[in-house]
Amino acid sequence: MTESNDKDMNDMEFKKDKSIFWKSVYALLILAISLFIGGMVMQYIFHQSKAPLWLGLLVALPLAIPLELWNFTDPDTLFRVMAFQDRFLMVCFGFAIGLGAIFLYAAALITHPNFGIKDFFVPGIVIGGIIFGAGVGLAGYFPGTIWIALGQGRRDAIFAAIGGLLGAFTWSVIFGNVKWFFWDTLNYGPVTWASIFGIENKIDVFIVSLIFGIILIALFLFLPRYPGTKVKNSCGYHMVGKGKKTITFDTVIKEDFEKYPKANKYLTKLINESSTENARMTIPLGLAFTITAVAVIILHQIFGESTTFSWIGAQLSYMVNPTWAASNSYFQLFGGMHIINGVPVNKPFSEIGWEPFTDTSSFLGGLISATLISRRFMGFKKQVPKIWAHSHNPKLRPIGSFVGAFMVLFGARMANGCASGHILSGDIQMAISSFVFMIFVLLSAWLMLRFFMHLKINAWGYTR
Repeated sequence: MTESNDKDMNDMEFKKDKSIFWKSVYALLILAISLFIGGMVMQYIFHQSKAPLWLGLLVALPLAIPLELWNFTDPDTLFRVMAFQDRFLMVCFGFAIGLGAIFLYAAALITHPNFGIKDFFVPGIVIGGIIFGAGVGLAGYFPGTIWIALGQGRRDAIFAAIGGLLGAFTWSVIFGNVKWFFWDTLNYGPVTWASIFGIENKIDVFIVSLIFGIILIALFLFLPRYPGTKVKNSCGYHMVGKGKKTITFDTVIKEDFEKYPKANKYLTKLINESSTENARMTIPLGLAFTITAVAVIILHQIFGESTTFSWIGAQLSYMVNPTWAASNSYFQLFGGMHIINGVPVNKPFSEIGWEPFTDTSSFLGGLISATLISRRFMGFKKQVPKIWAHSHNPKLRPIGSFVGAFMVLFGARMANGCASGHILSGDIQMAISSFVFMIFVLLSAWLMLRFFMHLKINAWGYTR
């Protein structure tokens, strides 16, 4: 990691890459604002509570594309983030959750968002979070980033997708026998940071969201990106021009160009540095991400990615054995299946809503971004994450991806939410269950990365 004065490369390709990136950012921001305004108009003027399902094919683009641009679909990136060695995406989520909570509860003053606050059932949230986090530390994927990575053409995402489908299916099979413990024991219902103090008035809840949001936005503003660096190198200082030096993650830049030879040069440099330009880039891209996350709640339902894995298992099971599938208590919750007068009935979108459409949108977002903007499309060529190769036999990577994703989806379904449904959407709604889930995910992932992947925190933020 090096410190230098911030100087732009002058070659024509670099300038072209820069132009493509910024045009894409502002297009995403315009789309996000349009979705938000459309949701407000739908509720406030037309008094409709939910948008049509087909809109799900569009709404995830301003969420998936920023994640692909930030290279959050690369397991190496997620490994560093979950080991607290690169805090960029962590502080970005602080920005998104904090500002999103303020936007959501401000909108709730004049509309009726489609809240989806998760019940706080302690065993399921805690144990599910531990399993989920350990799986993330092993696979390097969240449920949503699996879909985006498939769009990016990443081969080990195929093994992750298969592992995730089996993990979700396994939970579906055992759910009826274990629900009493994981979901019904110590279940305190859908409590939030406002309701836990008995606050219910909309204006008072909005005030709570302001306090909650300011705390998380402060995390974004004042937590430096890399361990061992000064507060003056945080986003807040860079945004106002006080962070005088650019700190460049040279090792990762070099590795990214090795992994993606045709990658957008400007973007590869920008996302791997702590600088004024990096901080100022985060605002429009982060706003597109945040506004969309709130717009989704206003338009139809919370944004989630993991339920689709169970839904696919339900639909496949129905094709094989309709009676068994329609009798499964978990499939009845999310698969749209029931037994009516002894006859199995399947209405696929009656319970799950638009999540299969938004997951398809995530895949498309990854594909669009990887082929047209970041140019990281991999064509499903073999590639082993660098951090995995530093610690384990590269031939075992497919197993790690499969087993890790199995744990991720099993834990997500046990906790009734994932990184998008709990950590993003849930925390924007100030759900206690989502906050607790997030804490155990972070702790479990860190332990897995520290002791299994041998990833240690150091001053320059990367394994030696």
